[in-house]
Amino acid sequence: NESYRKMSVAYTNIFTRCGLNFRAVEADSGAIGGGHSEEFTVLAPEGESRIACCDACSYAASDEKAALRPINAPDEAELPLAKVATPHTSTIALLAEYLKIPVEKTIKAVAYQTEDDVLILAFLRGDHEVNEIKLVNAVPGARELRMADEEAIRAVGGCPGFMSPIGIKKGTHIIVDATVMKMYNAVAGANEKDVHYKGVNPARDFTNEGLIITDIRLVKEGDPCPHCGAPLTMTRGIEAGQVFTLGTKYSEAMGAKFLDENGKEHPLLMGCYGIGVGRTMAAAIEQNNDKDGICWPRAIAPFEVVVVAVNAKKDAQLACAEEIYAECRKVKLDTLLDDRRERAGVKFKDCDLIGYPIRITVGPKAVEEGDIEVKVRKTGEVFHFTRETYIENVQELLKNP
Repeated sequence: NESYRKMSVAYTNIFTRCGLNFRAVEADSGAIGGGHSEEFTVLAPEGESRIACCDACSYAASDEKAALRPINAPDEAELPLAKVATPHTSTIALLAEYLKIPVEKTIKAVAYQTEDDVLILAFLRGDHEVNEIKLVNAVPGARELRMADEEAIRAVGGCPGFMSPIGIKKGTHIIVDATVMKMYNAVAGANEKDVHYKGVNPARDFTNEGLIITDIRLVKEGDPCPHCGAPLTMTRGIEAGQVFTLGTKYSEAMGAKFLDENGKEHPLLMGCYGIGVGRTMAAAIEQNNDKDGICWPRAIAPFEVVVVAVNAKKDAQLACAEEIYAECRKVKLDTLLDDRRERAGVKFKDCDLIGYPIRITVGPKAVEEGDIEVKVRKTGEVFHFTRETYIENVQELLKNP
């Protein structure tokens, strides 16, 4: 646990020094397994990961992992359970429209089968979606899910499009989202075609043996933060690194053990840590660019400084550029000399496209007057320094990551 904490801190420091806007988010361990896991996710609209963030506290989690509190429905006097005909209402939207009720008063059913053909029936409030990762974690032994076959649903007493836990055969895996159990006088399927129950009070009516009540819904914008209750904000990001506590999952399988001070064997405790270098680069570019190209943060720029000889065909300009290049290198600035015999505009355009943080331009004024032009790529600001002071000023400009 201490090693995991140190690695988490180290990863936080690395991505901070890279100049990235990121969040360390609680994540599902997935196929790797183990205990706790965090993804280091660089925020970017084009990212593949959906992230739930709280602006009122530090909570952040992937949409696969985000824990959600049950939502309490307003108290109502319980009505008796009663069947009602609901022809051609096999979807929640059609049901709500037909009965003229809010979607929030309906209970939806989603049926899955595992890789071993085990049937799982999941029940949620009508406006919520199933989080399949949470659902897999709720069923012992489940690893993968697919949508269930109609035959499997009918075999346990269900009716596709008109399901509820009421009347389902004993021994079926029934998972009910915790929010459903807080509902009053809802509408749910009667396990008969074109028929639903009204007056469903799950705490009273869902009495199936072995029924599991847990959080299985997918987080959405505005859901309350599980830590402080403030509304969550949904954003997207690029996963650039992840850390895991693995416990003894792999060491037990491999027989990897150590002897304690009493000579007793124990399985090793393991952790797993990784940074996606290519992903980090891509994420940095997503966050640091403009119409002209990349604006690299200093820590991961290909070079901190590029020295451009405006006209490399002029011996005096080239010699001056080479001297400035050598002076920058002497003070440990990571510097590139662009001494190509190209037009100045071509070289300037390439500098912007590649995104070196600082460009030093060596033209006639640098040779004749000692006037050194320095441009900051990120802001576009242009400064003029003397030959005696430019190094100190460039070093100061580079302090901004």
